[in-house]
Amino acid sequence: MSKLDDLTRRFTALQRAHDELVAAARTAVAAYWDGDEQPMAALIDTLDALGVLPEYAPQLTDQALDLLTAGGGRVVGRRLA
Repeated sequence: MSKLDDLTRRFTALQRAHDELVAAARTAVAAYWDGDEQPMAALIDTLDALGVLPEYAPQLTDQALDLLTAGGGRVVGRRLA
């Protein structure tokens, strides 16, 4: 593969990722304007699919921390923006 072919392939991938991010951002804005409960869901999913979703450090309530300390069960949930 020539250097030009490699650069063309990389540019095409970058352009596709940009297009996906713009579409996800537009979807998030429209969902927010429509009053959706989780307007960032499309953007979060797209960032995750592209492998660029930031690390997440959940904030636990005192009740959840007590439950974990006592070993009384698991804390389950899902990440929200």
